[in-house]
Amino acid sequence: MPPTENDVAWTASIAIVGGGAAGLSTAAALKRRGLDAIVFDKDDRIGGTWSRRYERLCLHTVRRFSGLAHYPVPRAYPRYVPKNLYAEYLQHYAGHFELDVRLGQPVRKIRALEGSMLWEVVTDGGTRRAGVVIVATGHYNDRVLPGWPGATDFGGRLLHSAEYDSGARFTGQRALVIGIGNSGAEIATDLVEQGASSVTISVRTSPPIMPRDLFGVVPVQLFGIALTPFPAPRLLDRAGAAVRRIGTGDLGRYGLGEAAWGPFTARRPAVIDVGFLHNLKRGRIQVRPDVTRFTTSGVAFADGLEDDFDVVIAATGFDTGLERLLDVPGAVGEDGAPRFRSGRPTPFPGLYFIGFDETVRGHLFEARRESKRLARSVAGYLEQSGEAAATRS
Repeated sequence: MPPTENDVAWTASIAIVGGGAAGLSTAAALKRRGLDAIVFDKDDRIGGTWSRRYERLCLHTVRRFSGLAHYPVPRAYPRYVPKNLYAEYLQHYAGHFELDVRLGQPVRKIRALEGSMLWEVVTDGGTRRAGVVIVATGHYNDRVLPGWPGATDFGGRLLHSAEYDSGARFTGQRALVIGIGNSGAEIATDLVEQGASSVTISVRTSPPIMPRDLFGVVPVQLFGIALTPFPAPRLLDRAGAAVRRIGTGDLGRYGLGEAAWGPFTARRPAVIDVGFLHNLKRGRIQVRPDVTRFTTSGVAFADGLEDDFDVVIAATGFDTGLERLLDVPGAVGEDGAPRFRSGRPTPFPGLYFIGFDETVRGHLFEARRESKRLARSVAGYLEQSGEAAATRS
């Protein structure tokens, strides 16, 4: 008789924690190998995280290289898929493979079961046991909101970028965006286009900024895919800086300094421009230095100047939350990320990570590749441990 939701503990061969793109792709890749996994996700619907993102969001990676394992994004979708369509794709994906996704079941703790080869997965529905646990919770779990002095006395509205949906809510208002990652740059652009009376962006460290399509024609992702295997990341970053200067010109006159890091050496994507530079160069977005404190009516910047704002959007990023989730000493680094490559075996038998590596090729591109590699690794591990026979029986 199959286990029920009320069971205190039952055993499965494979548990995947996180039902986003990486987790679903891994479950499908495993199923292609005859291995069924149970996917636990805290959301109440597949693709929910995508659906809740700000309205104008589209993928920055092309449709062809944004599909998951063994089931591409439909050709009818546009080249850069809007977030709601991608959420639909994830729902169709799970249905196509008949994946066992347990929605509304946040995992609270993962730990090794002493004296056995099993792992315990503590969920709101009970404690589960599994021979393999794959952590696919990703980077964007806990919102990071710095404790700026005076923030509680600010008379305007302060919100994290995760709470932002549309600049239409702030038409006619003085807006500040703190942080110039992809979300920060795109939110600043949206605020301009939706009629904010003024838009300022606070920049602590200038990033590399690349157009989504180089010279308006070639998707920049293709260069990342083609050049990543080249064993000279510093040389690639120097070449990329030269291309950026041709494409964007000198951004110093608009308040942005030279990029403080390179995408290939840092193994992280550049900020993809989808209108930010156009508005910056036309004076619709003002660049200011880091925020040091809030006042009752605005903020003070690192240069000593103060400005008044009606709304402040903190595009200050997220934390993985893995320290809270994993009771596995040595598995998580000081930066909150796994110490081990996604899709690869770890020193902890049966524990794997997926969807945590960032590269210039795109997160979804990597998730597809990593999930196929991980499925091979898990299949081999289960065969060695004798679990594969139990899974198929």
